[in-house]
Amino acid sequence: MAKKDDNLKRLRELAASLGREPDISGSAADIAQRVAELEEELANMDDTDIRDKSAHPENALTGHENEVISAQPETVIQNMDDLVTVVALVTLHTDALHATRDEPLAFVPPGMAFRVFAGVAAGMTERGLARMQ
Repeated sequence: MAKKDDNLKRLRELAASLGREPDISGSAADIAQRVAELEEELANMDDTDIRDKSAHPENALTGHENEVISAQPETVIQNMDDLVTVVALVTLHTDALHATRDEPLAFVPPGMAFRVFAGVAAGMTERGLARMQ
């Protein structure tokens, strides 16, 4: 049992180094596997990545990267001029319209252009989830 406790402690330390919440559920073998994976991930990180995150805490992951203020589903778009086109940098689950067709989108894969309200687009770009087109 002491080995699992040691691995849980190490898992918490590694997760904190990566700016994440650790998953502490599972068997001793599960915990040991997670520790090994996080140690490998840290070993593969460039020194510049580590320095950048410590020098620029705004670049550190917060766990809230996918939280985006979205238009309410019952919102009716009166004026298409209120929408701006952005390109997803990560897979997004959001209320949006296709960039060229007026088709609603619930999921947007990386690299796909789509339209949302300017305020939503600003929030996405600030969080590094999308870029303006």
